[in-house]
Amino acid sequence: MTQKAASIKTLELSESELEKINRYALKELCADEVFIFKVLACSNEVDRDMESFTIDAISQMAELYRGKTMIFDHQNTAENQIARIYDTEVLTDETQKTTLGEPYTVLMLHVFLPRLEKNKELIAEIEAGIKKEVSVSCACGKRTCSICGSNKCEHRVGESYEGKICVRRLWDVKDAYEVSFVAVPSQRDAGTHKNSKDPTKTSGEESFEKSEKKLTLLEGFLKFYKNGG
Repeated sequence: MTQKAASIKTLELSESELEKINRYALKELCADEVFIFKVLACSNEVDRDMESFTIDAISQMAELYRGKTMIFDHQNTAENQIARIYDTEVLTDETQKTTLGEPYTVLMLHVFLPRLEKNKELIAEIEAGIKKEVSVSCACGKRTCSICGSNKCEHRVGESYEGKICVRRLWDVKDAYEVSFVAVPSQRDAGTHKNSKDPTKTSGEESFEKSEKKLTLLEGFLKFYKNGG
């Protein structure tokens, strides 16, 4: 399971947004009954674990995350459900390249929650910028070497081979589980908290061990986000 943290900001509610929301509601919701925001979930930039999603993986997540729930602290209970993802988009900045030379690409999630009495405090905290770190959870079926494309090789992550850096590419996304608000007091505005587990791991894939680390996304992530991405 791969968990990536991200930042959020509010959205303006348009008729098209409301129409998308009502695809997931059992009754027709009005504009004054919902609060919406968007989550910049992850990118294809190399992180400090020397791993990166492929652009195809980000596109797969965009399909899989529609309709999924949002909770607190990855506690998977019905009582803990607070919001729902009603739309997703993949955004690419062709003018910016990642460490691997790809166009910088991010996954954006559009989320809504009902304007209920119990949600007033949460909405206020989102609008005030207090609640803005979240962690998205998904299953990546494969992790391969960026140098040779193998899932078991002699290349070492972080080392350079003929001028190319070796990283693990994350792809073949099997499922997207949920998105959680998390408390990450030591992080900056945008960051990644990752807990990786390969569901197709075999005995020959010892190099892909579970890791749990707090890390900060690269400057490009922040630049893209602050520029209205």
